Amino acid sequence: MVDTETFTLRQILSDDDTTKLSLGSEAYTPLKIFLKKTAFDFHQYEIAKTYVLVNQTSSPSRIWGYITLMNSEIVLNEGQRPQESTATSRYEAFPAIKIARLAVDKKLQGNGFGTRFLDWCINHIKLAIMPHVGCRFLVVDAKRDSIIFYQKSGFILLDTEANHSDEHPLMFFDLFRENGLPTGII
Repeated sequence: MVDTETFTLRQILSDDDTTKLSLGSEAYTPLKIFLKKTAFDFHQYEIAKTYVLVNQTSSPSRIWGYITLMNSEIVLNEGQRPQESTATSRYEAFPAIKIARLAVDKKLQGNGFGTRFLDWCINHIKLAIMPHVGCRFLVVDAKRDSIIFYQKSGFILLDTEANHSDEHPLMFFDLFRENGLPTGII
């Protein structure tokens, strides 16, 4: 049994133990490979930022989950574009932050950590990014078996025929429509 009270989320460090993350399925091997081989380089060279879930009582820090964020944009069809003003309704592409990777160790799955990652992410964007740079949406290329998870958190599937048949369909969350900040923080 893992004591979930001792976990914290912070930026990845060069000496973090990236080798023990276990996701329970070979389908998630690319998430493990990215963490081991690429996450820190992308982080330090400003390509994407990775935040890791670690147990505060262990050293070196074993990673129990992570989320990687990067800049992006989303092209919306007519029916899904913001309609607050004529200025916003004439654009097709809107600024976004992309969840490039999200993974939780199989020993922690089912304990709400995925939802906590999303809550933290939305809160982080609203506090650290939106006050300084235009950013309307949070987007993710979802694995098919993760679509329901994202929908429960308020994400919407991009409504195009090509997207519905894509192996990793694009989903989006409208950050502007949320008036308050999420309270669930890791």
